[in-house]
Amino acid sequence: MRTLSLLAIAICARSVVAAQSPFTLGYADQVYSDVRLDQYNVEPYETTSKEVSSYASTIVSTLSSSPYHTTFLHLLQRAKCIPMLAHIDYATVFAPTDQAWKEWAERNTPDLSISNVDRGDSVNGWLGPEGLDEWLRDEEEVILSRVAVSGDEDLERKIMDNQNWALRQHLLYHMFNYTLPLSSFLPSEVSNVTLQTTLLYPLEKQPPLSPVPEPGAPWLPHGGEGLLGGHGQRLRIARVGSTEGGKNGKVGVEWDGEGGAEIWDGKGWAKGNDSASEVPGARWVRNGVVVGIDGVLDAPPSIEQLISTHPSLSYLSSILSLSSPPKPLPSSFSSTPHLTVFAPSDEAFMERFDDIEKEYLEGPYGEEGVGRIVSQSVILGKDGKGVVWSDTLGKNDSQFNAVSGEHLEVSSSSPSMVTVNNTSSSIPDVLASNGVIHILPSLLLPPSFNLLNSAEKILLSLNATQFVSLMRSANLSEKYIGENSEGGYTILAPTDDVLDVLDKWDVPSAQSAGRMPRTLSDISKKPSFPDPSPLSALLQYHILPRRLLPTDLVDGQLLSTELQTSSLKGARQRLRVEVAEKDGKKGKGKARSGWETVGEGEVRFGGATVLGKPVKSGNNVIYLISSLLSPPDTVLQTAVSDLQLSTFIAALYASDLAKTTKRLAATTYFIPRNPAFTDLGLAMEWLLTADGKDDLRKVVKYHMVEGIIYSEDVDSGKTIYKTIEGGDVVIERAKRPHGHGPDILTIGSPTKWPSHDSGSSLPSNGELFPANVTHPDSLTDTGVIHTIDQVVLPSDVNLTVGKLIKGSKQLTMSDLMVRAGLGWILEGREPSKQEVQKAELEGRVKSWDEDGDEDEGKEDDIAHPAYIVLCPSDKAFSKLNLTYYISTPPALRSLLMLHIIPSSSLPLSSSLSSTTPPQNGQPLALYDDSIYKTLLSNSSKYGDLAFRRTGDGSWIVGIKDARGEERVRGDSARVGMAGRASVRWKYPRKDAALDLEDDGDEQDRKHQDGRDRLWEGGMTLGGGVMMIDSVLIPYEPSWFSRWGLLTITLVGISILILAAAGSIGYWFWRGRKDEYMPILVEEDGEPEGEEHA
Repeated sequence: MRTLSLLAIAICARSVVAAQSPFTLGYADQVYSDVRLDQYNVEPYETTSKEVSSYASTIVSTLSSSPYHTTFLHLLQRAKCIPMLAHIDYATVFAPTDQAWKEWAERNTPDLSISNVDRGDSVNGWLGPEGLDEWLRDEEEVILSRVAVSGDEDLERKIMDNQNWALRQHLLYHMFNYTLPLSSFLPSEVSNVTLQTTLLYPLEKQPPLSPVPEPGAPWLPHGGEGLLGGHGQRLRIARVGSTEGGKNGKVGVEWDGEGGAEIWDGKGWAKGNDSASEVPGARWVRNGVVVGIDGVLDAPPSIEQLISTHPSLSYLSSILSLSSPPKPLPSSFSSTPHLTVFAPSDEAFMERFDDIEKEYLEGPYGEEGVGRIVSQSVILGKDGKGVVWSDTLGKNDSQFNAVSGEHLEVSSSSPSMVTVNNTSSSIPDVLASNGVIHILPSLLLPPSFNLLNSAEKILLSLNATQFVSLMRSANLSEKYIGENSEGGYTILAPTDDVLDVLDKWDVPSAQSAGRMPRTLSDISKKPSFPDPSPLSALLQYHILPRRLLPTDLVDGQLLSTELQTSSLKGARQRLRVEVAEKDGKKGKGKARSGWETVGEGEVRFGGATVLGKPVKSGNNVIYLISSLLSPPDTVLQTAVSDLQLSTFIAALYASDLAKTTKRLAATTYFIPRNPAFTDLGLAMEWLLTADGKDDLRKVVKYHMVEGIIYSEDVDSGKTIYKTIEGGDVVIERAKRPHGHGPDILTIGSPTKWPSHDSGSSLPSNGELFPANVTHPDSLTDTGVIHTIDQVVLPSDVNLTVGKLIKGSKQLTMSDLMVRAGLGWILEGREPSKQEVQKAELEGRVKSWDEDGDEDEGKEDDIAHPAYIVLCPSDKAFSKLNLTYYISTPPALRSLLMLHIIPSSSLPLSSSLSSTTPPQNGQPLALYDDSIYKTLLSNSSKYGDLAFRRTGDGSWIVGIKDARGEERVRGDSARVGMAGRASVRWKYPRKDAALDLEDDGDEQDRKHQDGRDRLWEGGMTLGGGVMMIDSVLIPYEPSWFSRWGLLTITLVGISILILAAAGSIGYWFWRGRKDEYMPILVEEDGEPEGEEHA
């Protein structure tokens, strides 16, 4: 009864379908071929009417009679496939058993217990959470139960219709529209795995139903060719008894016979139809063949799904954005129809690309490279070519064009083998819903292919992606690191690890202040050179304008960068490179020769260490560095960072030049260290006073040179440069003695100055020794700073004795000198005749109007000797009876002249040579036991001063030959701060000065020292001031000191004379007494003498 009812349904359905969609499948007496026949099947796919007529059963009746295929039959009914099968004259149907459907449903039914699974979710578009149970029920019953839950009948009927269509698509993959003969299942000497064409024409979604039945077969896609270019989906069959197919054979296998569903053993077929004992699971019937299988065939997924899941394509899947493929790839690998992909395997990528290239492909910007690689291997099914399965190819090459435009030659020399441009596939014919994939062991790339064809791509592969992003943001990528870049750059790139620690890319803000206009006048002025943006400036400082390999790097070298600003007048900002030996020691001037060891911390750019080996990119070379490079700071910021330059910074602010300094473009600064300013002594004290501001401005500006002068750019010998002050300076480069170490750089005053000429060798400021550059090339945003060891004074700064005393703030001495008529010494000029007479210095100092008649009434051009003034402090004068001295001019003049030393005075005795010049800032050359004459020396025996060094390094000055208790009578004082006055200019003249002594000076002139050289060269030392802590009082010896020795001598002589006279008188008296003999008279007898006789 069941069989009859099904047969009736089939007959009715066939008539309905025939009325709705008439089509022609072929006739019994002709060979039917819906697709191209398999070229490797020796037996053609033929079914004649004579063979079919021997079978009375049909496909539907055979299935109906089998108790093991009820589920399949129910699904055919729900999908409305029964009429189609009844209408087909030649078909092949692979019928999964009930057990196969059960197991398949258990594996694939969505689990409602999973949180992300919805009731509407389904597998293959039709199997929902309820599993197969609802598909074994009546359709109307299922719809009503669904409506009871949702309440929307129209929606439920639409969903059911879509599910029925999806089920129909699934079942069509189990059917051919031709009958496979027995020979197609039996082993073959050619190929035991064959490709067949199913009735499934894959579509992305169900097409809209036309109100009028469309012509053609009901399984064909409506309104197009489907996703396979008008072809049905392919299915592999492994022959019975073969190695690939096993005992019973398999259906839906891979190219090598793996996987698939085994053909059923046929034990459940109804008896009476043993059409093929060699294939027990198959039954040939009147309209085709039914093959029972022990598994459900799943239609191939899309190419997108295959790439993401195939084990041999895991690397491709990891680098290819399948959801939005890069250009020129198709927009989708799941919906783009009839694609052929020659997919490179994981091994292909590993063999072709190195670590750097793979880093680029795997990075966030590698999609461009992935697109260029994969586009060489993708064929769009157009121009009638369709999908390139292996069985559609012949042994001769077929010509195809890849998406990239490259020409591909594809052939198939043997079954299951595809060759592309002489590369054979390792896995052919990986079937997909929208095409086919052939997996290749190597990449299809032209010989000229270069993945990292720009520095940008190499940077991306080197973990410098944020640096690349910054370059793109600043619109610098194309010029410096893009594909169209001319190249020839050295790129210093900080890694992402470095930039990650910064404040979310707040890099430019740190530099922006230095690039913004500082004043309203700056805003109104248009810079002569356009400044880059803060971000561009920062990045250009990381790019060097030429390709520098490690062998080109020299320690201490200043490398030009691409940063050019108006602050440098368009010049390139520099960057210092440091090269160390392997033991970490620096080698000044040594080059780096080992490419392999560069990344071991031996090379540093601007303080940033090079990480790893450099990478070449065409004409570029890339160094990864450990930190972000900041362009140099302003002059003030750079100088402030060195505590030894703080005095110069204070001088800038004191002279109101700080703001001006910031705006001076392309300027070189020679900044003295703090000890150099200390050496100026009282001169510096004067410069820091309110009255000395003009002189201070001259001094400060004299250390600013127009233009940018790097130490390496200074030529050997002497070169003259113009300063901001207006004067010139001389910079000299000289070799060190014996050639050891770097060259010596010095800066000093030139020999010529406006209206003055000091000859061919002497500096115009009178300093015999120039300043040495101790630390060169501290970079700033407007130029460079060189640190020097002494202050270079401009020749037009007139430092007088009066200014030095004023700088000491001890003014009593200057007041007394003015009272005594010595104010011309304070002013640093020659005295008039009246001033000489008033000071009673006739014969010792020549006045300016004694030189000739032609200069009457004007200042003399001949500079008489200047003077060094020993200036006691005001406190010292407070201990003196100034009233007496003020009221007694001769005593005051003597007092002051004892404190004044002519600069032409030579030391009378010393343990050292008199040619030793004074120390920096000192007006006198001091050494132990040196003696100098004063203005009092001609009129007083005690007018000379002697200097002696104490144990603590200080000096004591005292009156030579003075006697008395030390520091009580004012005959000695301790020397304090000193200062040197400016030199005084003159024209050469024989009688330039009068000698202080008649005899001694003639011999002294034979031993000329620096002062004599200055005098003969056109100038004389300008004198100076030496502070002392007590007043030297002219020495007047006591009466005893004057006559005591003579008195003692005379008294002694007198005593000696008296003693001698007494001795002589006594001797004469004694001798005279010995001339008389006494006469003896004997009484009463003879003398005693006679008796003896």
